[in-house]
Amino acid sequence: MKIFFLLLLVALSITASAQVITYDTIRVSTDDERNIYGTQRRQPAAQSPINQRPVLLDREPDPGFLFDKRKLRYGANIGLSFSRNYSAFNFGPQVGYQLSNRFMAGVGIKYYYNKVRAFQYNEAYLYKNNLLGANLFGYLYPMRFLTLFAQPEINHLWSNLTHEKTGEVTKSSGFVPSFLVGGGLRLGNSHITLNYDLAQHTNSPYPQGWFLGFSTFF
Repeated sequence: MKIFFLLLLVALSITASAQVITYDTIRVSTDDERNIYGTQRRQPAAQSPINQRPVLLDREPDPGFLFDKRKLRYGANIGLSFSRNYSAFNFGPQVGYQLSNRFMAGVGIKYYYNKVRAFQYNEAYLYKNNLLGANLFGYLYPMRFLTLFAQPEINHLWSNLTHEKTGEVTKSSGFVPSFLVGGGLRLGNSHITLNYDLAQHTNSPYPQGWFLGFSTFF
């Protein structure tokens, strides 16, 4: 009898160990975050510093040309001469701007008057000319005491020709171009130059050939 109970106990133990234990499960996709065995989602890799675009620092915009009234230069050309048969007067204010230590440029206006008594075939003629004009000018300083000069200008001339014996007057007017070039010395704010009028117009207010010029700025 004892042997029977012992065999029954062994049989029950074997039966209990052979039971299949099951669990309730839910099918989920491998990409579902609840699937702990699925492939883990890849986090975006940090961008390599080598592949990163350089961050440009904010730069101040180029201001370009800035007007500085301290660089303004004021000058004038003044001339006066008298003789028995010739008299002349000219006045020309000019305003320049010192763009650099080697270059100054500007604009100007001028008024010119001259009176000339001329003789032809024992006849006396009196010329009276009034001229009003405008110009651009530039001074280049290749060295401290040297300067090169250029001044294109356009002038309007009013001329009267009087025959002194008969009193007959002939009037004329028109535009007179001039283009002065020259070079010389720079003495502080003044210039002494040897100039030449390239236009060589018949009614030019400048003499033919080379002539001395003087200008000063403050």
